[in-house]
Amino acid sequence: MTFLVRVRVKQSTLNEFAAALRARALDNSRVRGETWCRKNEPAVGYSVWETPDRRDFDARFDPWRRYYEQVEITEVISPADAMKALLRNATESPEGRG
Repeated sequence: MTFLVRVRVKQSTLNEFAAALRARALDNSRVRGETWCRKNEPAVGYSVWETPDRRDFDARFDPWRRYYEQVEITEVISPADAMKALLRNATESPEGRG
């Protein structure tokens, strides 16, 4: 499963969070690529996580939660899978038949 994770860093734990990252104390083996942050709001970051299932994701992400004041997790699919779903939905809906 693939998840788009949007977080807001908790300012009160920023130094502790930075130290944990430097020490590689947090498992980021399932993060794909880098975490990107908003230019005008650098406390907000986005990352993509890939795990076998939601339970595995929750177990791996749980230690990170203490450093965030907001977390939004959305399951996402690839562009190819999205196109397949859109085409399937278009042929199944009355508007898609022509």
